[in-house]
Amino acid sequence: MTARAMHTLLVAAGFAAALLLAMAGVDLVRACRTGPAWKRRMLGAGLVLLMAMGFTPAGGCSATPEEVTPAAFADPATPAKELSESKGWRRILDAWNEAAEIASGKRGDYPFDKKGQKKVLENLKQAEGDAADLQKANLISEPEAGLLLKDLRVLTAGVQFKRPTEERNFTCYDIMTLRPGQSSFNSLSDRLPLLEKLAAAETIHPEVVEKVLVSIVADIATLAKEESLKEFAKAEERQKAEKTRDAARAAVLRIREHITPRVMCYYLMLIPLREPESKQEQSVARLKILETPAAAAALRPEVLRKAAANAQHEQDAS
Repeated sequence: MTARAMHTLLVAAGFAAALLLAMAGVDLVRACRTGPAWKRRMLGAGLVLLMAMGFTPAGGCSATPEEVTPAAFADPATPAKELSESKGWRRILDAWNEAAEIASGKRGDYPFDKKGQKKVLENLKQAEGDAADLQKANLISEPEAGLLLKDLRVLTAGVQFKRPTEERNFTCYDIMTLRPGQSSFNSLSDRLPLLEKLAAAETIHPEVVEKVLVSIVADIATLAKEESLKEFAKAEERQKAEKTRDAARAAVLRIREHITPRVMCYYLMLIPLREPESKQEQSVARLKILETPAAAAALRPEVLRKAAANAQHEQDAS
């Protein structure tokens, strides 16, 4: 049975059970929060479907569909077994996304009042603690936690740079020298040890990588531009920047290869150019249409060996 079929059966069973319990007057929200994990997940899935159809749980529950997902009904006393089930990870995502919009300017030059700015900074501080807790719980690795912390601190600085609405009429002059190449080099140099450690790790969490690689890839792109490299006046400084960029790019490629499943299809068939003269030549022709040259090179010696053995067998038989 496929995973999709199992999920469909879970939702169907949960929907039927939740509907029967609702008809019996049982508090569904309470039922979804108590009992074994399989029961909470099943009833949670059914309750989500019922609420999507406009059903309001007994007891005056005002929860939204997002708040009654199966993961939300996990027992608070039970540690999360997966990163996606962790409340700490959800807090990190919420704080990260909010701070990223503020720091990037999407919410304007004055995105909050002083009270709002304090709240955003508190959320970021909480997110740093959550990242450390997730590492202690072995839900993320040390390099993943380290890269998350570095980006959270950059976002904190970006939020602190924005001014609250109470300072809208204040006049403030900041003299800044824009050196994107040097800034990207400093950022990559700071992250490269953790990045290479992550690339060599056995377990990598795609949801974490999706966040931490954004700034790293942007810095690599910046250092690929000639105008950015011109900021390094000395030849040795430029070579160091290029070496750091290339090392970071290689680590990113290894990480992406690790988290991206590689699907290869090999079609062994004749090339319809001319009729092969021998079984050995026929086997070589089949190899030519393999998807990757590396795979063909790896398989060619074995195929040629078998073809030679077949030819020798035919010669002995004649």
